[in-house]
Amino acid sequence: MSIEIEWQYTGGGEESLEFSRVLYAYLHPDTSEILYIGKADYCTVKKRLFGAHKEEIFEKMVSNLGITELHAIVGVLYVPENRRYSSELLADIESLLIIKVQPPYNIQSRRSRISRPGLGVRCIGAWPHEQEYFIDG
Repeated sequence: MSIEIEWQYTGGGEESLEFSRVLYAYLHPDTSEILYIGKADYCTVKKRLFGAHKEEIFEKMVSNLGITELHAIVGVLYVPENRRYSSELLADIESLLIIKVQPPYNIQSRRSRISRPGLGVRCIGAWPHEQEYFIDG
C-alpha cells in the first residue's frame, strides 16, 4: 500500500489547524530541521499544538536550542480509494516517519516499532527532509 502525504505550513491560513486525522511536525525556525512529529487523530491539530501536554516539549526546545518560536507543518494523508483510513494506519505512518527521520524531540518509536510490511509513504509539498519516500518492512 502506498500513501501520499501533502505537507503544508500552518502559518497564514489557520484552517489547517482545524484538521484532524493528519500528521504534524515542529520545525526549527532557522534550519527547518524536523524536531518533532505527531498525529492529530481524534482532535484537531490546534488542540495538539497548543495543549498543556506540549509545554514540556516546547520548554526543552526553547532551552536547548535557544529559539523563541517554532514553525509547524500539517501532513494530509491521501489514502488509496481501495483502502480505508484507520487510526492504526495513522499511527503506523507516524512511527515509520519517526524511526526513519529521527526527530530529536520524539521519544517513542525512535528505536523500535511494529512494522507494517508493504507500506510506502511519499511526503510532498512543504516536507523539509531530504528523503521523501519511506518504505516499511
